Amino acid sequence: MRVTSDGSVHTSIFQIFYGTQDDCRETDVLTIRRHPVGPYQANAWLVCDEARREAVLVDAGAEADRLLGELESSGFKLIGILQTHAHADHIAALPEIVSATGATVYLHPDAEPMLHSAEANLSALAGMPVTAPVPYTAVRDGDRFELLGREIRVYHTPGHAPGSVCFHLPAEGVVFTGDALFQGSIGRTDFPGGSLETLLQGIRDKLLVLPDDTRVLAGHMGPSTIGRERSTNPFLQDGREWGAR
Repeated sequence: MRVTSDGSVHTSIFQIFYGTQDDCRETDVLTIRRHPVGPYQANAWLVCDEARREAVLVDAGAEADRLLGELESSGFKLIGILQTHAHADHIAALPEIVSATGATVYLHPDAEPMLHSAEANLSALAGMPVTAPVPYTAVRDGDRFELLGREIRVYHTPGHAPGSVCFHLPAEGVVFTGDALFQGSIGRTDFPGGSLETLLQGIRDKLLVLPDDTRVLAGHMGPSTIGRERSTNPFLQDGREWGAR
């Protein structure tokens, strides 16, 4: 791996970009680009496959015009939206993006009430009520399905929000953790439906068992690895013995 001056992370398998790039055509396999969007700078991850000219979005948080504009300028068709959970900062752009692209939304059914209620998704509390009553395909713990010709595995990791899931691309060594596990932190558990014990159990059982070099691409902040979080995350230091080495 090498990190270039523009902040891009390069490997032989994929690239992760930060900030604005002209297009997704920087690798012959996958490009994964981070777009912090909205007032809470939630990460919207665009996963682009050059050969197929298709893309998947992880968390349609905000700034639909920006995300749709990038897809259009790059010539990629959005075929799926993976929702790690349904707090407002991760769903506000869903209606517009679904309407514009027809992409299938993948969501855990426990998160559905937050699509319809500004109180449940916390946007009413922030004084910026939003809802996103879109159709979706239900995913549950242990599910496996394919997008972009790649297997995606679903891990149910509630505790930050009901219906929180992580999406793992094992062949690429990437896991999208939403607001469950961050670089050096974990998700808040003081929201309705939250539980610190439940969140930590999910991280231990579902995430820390992944290989150390698995890239952690979270709902906020920058990337990390499972090994780094196991070794240095202050919330996980009593669990160094868990999982792979």
